[in-house]
Amino acid sequence: MEITSWRETGQTPVTILQLKGDLVAEDPLGTRVNAAFADGARHIVLDLSDVPYISSAGLRAIHSAYMLLRSADPADAAAATQGIATGAYKSPHLKLVRPSKNAMRALSTTGYDMFLEIHDTISNAVRSFS
Repeated sequence: MEITSWRETGQTPVTILQLKGDLVAEDPLGTRVNAAFADGARHIVLDLSDVPYISSAGLRAIHSAYMLLRSADPADAAAATQGIATGAYKSPHLKLVRPSKNAMRALSTTGYDMFLEIHDTISNAVRSFS
């Protein structure tokens, strides 16, 4: 798993993590998300366009990123509790880009697509934070 990162500094600063390879462990992604968070990142895009497969450990890494970002925003935590149950909630802090067909199957089977926005390009994901 290779992870490249950079920061877009527009109206809302956004950290992009571009993943390459199968997402089959929690540690590489978790370490990068935690480091970005420690550096002040509160809006993250995960580019999954070069991730052919996501295992249960990879799903846990995505979920951990979501929970970390949500924990920094008490209003989001309250909105998530009600909104997920009704299907009206999408994370305002974590967005995904172009998961492969297999990765999308894992995300939809586990319900992640219910609370994480999925975009077709990085630029669209970044703009969605504005």
